[in-house]
Amino acid sequence: MNAAIITARKGSEIIKNKNLYSVKNKPLIYYPINAARNADKVEQIYISTDGKAIADYGKSLGCKIIYRPASLSGPKVNHGKVIKHAVNRVDKLEENLENVVILLGNTVMIDNYLIDKSLNILANDKNLDSVMSVWEAADDHPLRALEIKDGFLRPYGDIKRNVSTARQSYPKAYFYDQGVWTFRKYTVNQRNGPNPWWWMGTRCRPIIRTWVAGRDVHTLFDVEIAKWYLENIDKIKKVL
Repeated sequence: MNAAIITARKGSEIIKNKNLYSVKNKPLIYYPINAARNADKVEQIYISTDGKAIADYGKSLGCKIIYRPASLSGPKVNHGKVIKHAVNRVDKLEENLENVVILLGNTVMIDNYLIDKSLNILANDKNLDSVMSVWEAADDHPLRALEIKDGFLRPYGDIKRNVSTARQSYPKAYFYDQGVWTFRKYTVNQRNGPNPWWWMGTRCRPIIRTWVAGRDVHTLFDVEIAKWYLENIDKIKKVL
């Protein structure tokens, strides 16, 4: 069976109770829950959380709750450890768990079609470990990355290299887009995936979405982008 696990902690440094923050009259976490509920291939939805209010809301929509131990609570916890804990817990609760879809509790840019697409790709190729949604880098290409040293901008890693201003000349690079991490349950215990997503296994197939198709919410600026996305979703879907 396929299970969706939504990770949603109670705390936030910038927006209080972020995962329950109202976006278009619904809590932020409603959107990934709704996407998973509408996915044909998801049979059970879990929420991994350390927050009672998040758990209560999830239960009201039919989700099962995985309560995190204190060691996995707070803003500085390794997300991979949270995912591993949740997957292993679900594996004990579900008799025939095969595949897991990890969703973020703080994004509206997710839908049932993307979830089902990732699970279909996994089902149709038994050699795959996982599927991840990504976007192709543009102005955010790694070759343009900078760091600040002694108050001055330098190439990231202080690497001396000649980089063209024509980004179209760069080798292609990709970033996880806050959409789906979909994987077979065993990969979470192997730690051999593409860093930092070590729980994804060695054979990870991409779903390339339009730049920038996915974005999670950290600030009020992101909230306004989320509102715009929801108000224009029909237009947006035509180019995704």
